[in-house]
Parts: sequence; C-alpha cells; structure tokens
Amino acid sequence: MKADRRAVLDEAALGWAERGVWLLCVGVYLTVFVGGILAGGADLIVMGRAVGLTLLTGFLGRTAVRLLGRASLPVEQGPSANDLGQVGSLADLLASTNVAEHEDLAADAA
Repeated sequence: MKADRRAVLDEAALGWAERGVWLLCVGVYLTVFVGGILAGGADLIVMGRAVGLTLLTGFLGRTAVRLLGRASLPVEQGPSANDLGQVGSLADLLASTNVAEHEDLAADAA
C-alpha cells in the first residue's frame, strides 16, 4: 500500500523559486562581466566567461527548482473512530491536568 503524499512547495512557491534563479543569473552575469571589465580584461573573453558562468548558474538553479517541485512529504493522519486500539496513554494518569477527578478517585480508594 502506497502512503499518501503532499508536495513540499505549491505552485506559487515554485514560481518564486524560478524568479530567484533568474535574479541569480542576472547577478552572476553582471558581477563577472563588470568585474572583468574593471580588472582590465579583454571584452570578448570577459563576456564569454560571464555567459558561461551564467549558463552554469541557470542550469544548476533549474535543476534545483525541478527537484524541489518533485519533493513530497507523507501526509500524517491522526487517529480516527475506525482505528482499533486505545488513543493516548494510561501510564501516567496522575500527571494529568484534571486534578479534581484525581482527588475524587483518591478519596474513593481510601
């Protein structure tokens, strides 16, 4: 029997994750390109390096978003009326917050 599962992230969260990947790609490109130009590198080499690192960032980011989209958690269900057995523990009744009932039980036992 396969357990019920629910998605970790909904569609809105996945949309924001994709926007974050795009923002990260733009940031990587601008950082590498502007940093390379300011360091005195050749234009085409700096642009190629920036494009390469941006594509790598985009690929890794999209892979991460796809994995997040496939991630799921098991759905936990509480006890139902149809379940057999006892719900809760009778091992420590005296630690219960229902103090008046315990006093009544102690008086009856004495």
